[in-house]
Amino acid sequence: MGRSVRHASRARSAVFAPLGDHGRAARVEQRLAGAIRSGLLSDGERLPSESELASMLGVATVTAREALVALRAQGLVTTVRGRGGGSFVNRPKAPDAALVDSRLAAMSRVELRDRGTVYRVILAGCAELAAERADASDVRDLEELLVPADEPDVARWRHADSELFLSVAALTQSARMTREVVRLEADFGATLRLAYADAEFLKASAGRHVDLVQAIAAHDGERARATVHRHIDRAMELVVERHAQVRR
Repeated sequence: MGRSVRHASRARSAVFAPLGDHGRAARVEQRLAGAIRSGLLSDGERLPSESELASMLGVATVTAREALVALRAQGLVTTVRGRGGGSFVNRPKAPDAALVDSRLAAMSRVELRDRGTVYRVILAGCAELAAERADASDVRDLEELLVPADEPDVARWRHADSELFLSVAALTQSARMTREVVRLEADFGATLRLAYADAEFLKASAGRHVDLVQAIAAHDGERARATVHRHIDRAMELVVERHAQVRR
């Protein structure tokens, strides 16, 4: 099993957890779309078959089929017919700076801060719960996600930051919480990580990532929460500054 799949196993199980009695194609579509956009489902990955997907999610096969049709229409899934075929993830390329700036400019300052607040509260809560529930094996998996402090690749830092927080969310052992973080990552993650354009933020992130993993290893929920607060608060400061520039 590949490293990224191993790390994300709990989060992935949340994606494919049953929807309940009121599952509909739109809900299947939203859940899978969020997992694709957040990077939890990898580009080129083969999805379960329609019947397997329906069984896993607790919906009718026709419902799973409708959801896949909608995902294909969005360009998020490609279906190949014949032997060895199936439905494969077609993850969108990372949006370029101009597109992210355009999305940022479309937000009001109030909306931006509101989204940042929700992200901060939920991710900090996940970190606290992860510190209570993670075992030694979980910590080793988190340690493998850490990026060397001298890594200059901004794209790698952004990906590592997202992967770390998705993995921390999965350690809450709550499928509902994990799915909410997947949704937040798809909705707001790229905007928040505009902060990685700042060299000082990138450099400081290495230390904060290590601090977070060490806090979880020590089962220190308060320290884990405080570390996430510092990280997101600083990111939001930089994104708010960027927002002011693009709104001029």
